[in-house]
Amino acid sequence: MEKLVKALNGKAGRMVEMGKKQLAYPIKKLSEAHYLTWTLELESPSVVQLERKLTVDRDVIRHLLVRISK
Repeated sequence: MEKLVKALNGKAGRMVEMGKKQLAYPIKKLSEAHYLTWTLELESPSVVQLERKLTVDRDVIRHLLVRISK
């Protein structure tokens, strides 16, 4: 994922792994998943491309991108 962010001319910041946790409900027959938060700096067009890549990636079962204004 870090290579993808760099390919989109972005900066990968701090990544915090929260570990393996129980899901509230099964997703794709999975009951547990690894949770993490990651601070990224990307331009708007790159965010759309990243969103598309995350949606297609089979290893990512759920994602949420949040914009933080400075």
